[in-house]
Amino acid sequence: MSAKSLCFVCCLILLHGCNQNTPAPTTSPETEAAPETAPATVEKKEPAIPGAKTFEKDGVTAEIANWEEAQEFIKKQKGKIVVVDLWSTWCEPCLREFPQLVALQKKYPEKVVCVSFNLNYIGSKDSPPESNSEELMEFYSKQKADIINLISSTPDEELYESLNLAAIPAAYVYGPDGKLKKRFDNEKQEYGEEGFTYEKHIVPTIDKMLKSTPKPEK
Repeated sequence: MSAKSLCFVCCLILLHGCNQNTPAPTTSPETEAAPETAPATVEKKEPAIPGAKTFEKDGVTAEIANWEEAQEFIKKQKGKIVVVDLWSTWCEPCLREFPQLVALQKKYPEKVVCVSFNLNYIGSKDSPPESNSEELMEFYSKQKADIINLISSTPDEELYESLNLAAIPAAYVYGPDGKLKKRFDNEKQEYGEEGFTYEKHIVPTIDKMLKSTPKPEK
């Protein structure tokens, strides 16, 4: 083959190569950008007391309410046992037993509703019910009190008188029918010098009530 012919063949080869479509680069599945996902949403809790002033800290909430409003809430808990614990931050036995109230809710999350009803409010115009909210929310947060926390808007002595209750601690246990089944207090000293406790008295009462409660028909 002459040099001229060889040069002509080489040009044809180069021309053919330049006309080839270069395939677009592909991205491997490993390097594909993940589709953006919507941020997770936190379900907002409905207030136990409609229209009540509410406080929140670290996912734990508390509401200002009076005893009558608490009773209305209890009536709505059909089919569930409700435990209402009356307490204050200056009541040592109350503080000692509070973690057991929280534990009871965790033990029976679907069958029992635990309510803490704080009685720090003494009726002073200079110290309304919400004046203790910062202290109380700090306490609720430390206790991880993911229960119904109510701050009484009724002065403590006024409530004691209306309930015929001498002092706290006290706990009210309501049956699935919404009626009061048992009031625990230390007025008659029937629970000894230590007084009633959740472990020895309230939890066994709840266990017994749950065993005797007929199961709902499917």
